[in-house]
Amino acid sequence: MNSFFSRGPKYSEESIKESLNALRDGVILIDKNNKIIWSNENASKWLNLNDPFSQENIRAYFPTSEFDEFLSQSDQNSSLEAISPLNKSIFFSLQIIPLGETEKILVMRDITKPIRLEKVRTDFAANASHELRSPLTVIAGYIELMVEDESIPNNWKKPIEDLAKQSERMKSVLSDLLVLFQLESESRITDEEIVDLQAIVMGVRKDCMLAKKPPKEFKVDFKDSAVILGDEVKIQSIVNNIVENALRYCDKDGEISVNWFIDKAGGHLSIKDNGIGMEEKHLNRITERFYRIDKGRSRKLGGTGLGLAIVKYALQAHEATLEIKSELEIGSEFICHFPVSRIQVEQ
Repeated sequence: MNSFFSRGPKYSEESIKESLNALRDGVILIDKNNKIIWSNENASKWLNLNDPFSQENIRAYFPTSEFDEFLSQSDQNSSLEAISPLNKSIFFSLQIIPLGETEKILVMRDITKPIRLEKVRTDFAANASHELRSPLTVIAGYIELMVEDESIPNNWKKPIEDLAKQSERMKSVLSDLLVLFQLESESRITDEEIVDLQAIVMGVRKDCMLAKKPPKEFKVDFKDSAVILGDEVKIQSIVNNIVENALRYCDKDGEISVNWFIDKAGGHLSIKDNGIGMEEKHLNRITERFYRIDKGRSRKLGGTGLGLAIVKYALQAHEATLEIKSELEIGSEFICHFPVSRIQVEQ
């Protein structure tokens, strides 16, 4: 401990302690064995430490595999959300900062308020979507009757057809919103099962080729067994949304290829198209809700702006990640990286 505080020649140990205790964040110095060397006042209060030099193992306060993995990495840009060990309604954002060769600093930030505000916002939006679904279904039903009514004057037919298209689009938006809210509220899969990924892809391919505007070619190449542990409905949603997105932005000569392979890092599902592509500046934001590169074109093509957001959250529920590559006028590739723990090797 003294070696830590003696590293700065201009400041005394007490002045450094006083400065760290003045921070709003919790600060914990841990050694190579993950034992607490010292903690500031906030960290001591949040973890109920009677002694700032407690020498207790920090893993005892966050006994999860996610925290163990987080503790072993050295990326200062990564963070982990964790529940308070003393109060399940309090949330912390944790960050690890390497210090010297063996020591680390664990920084804790209370993020309870923003999480609660986000939950209130999400709950409101979900409730509003549920409330809108019933009246919208009734309205869409009457509009559909009007579309089929041959007695409607000709000058009203076009406006009614436009109403029908917009009501169907609103139903699609509400449906995707409800799926998205459910995914956001379920950070982990509760009912895991063995999922045949290849069967899902082949089913999507069949539906795609029977569509009104099918791609010119739809190739499927599975180099390894594609049996994974997960939620079949969510996996289906991932494949559906990426393929529908590819189909939407391809022309009559569109080509879609789906590839799967396994390596030491896990399983990798690649869905590639030769569509219009996008600029690199959009890649980091394309999975945001309602983010559109070309708003007019997207609406015309019938997209809700939620498909890739659904893909992102469905993958997160499987501890998987999404990698996107794209070039203008060349096409796009969406790669789903599943961890080793999700791969089931067939005997």
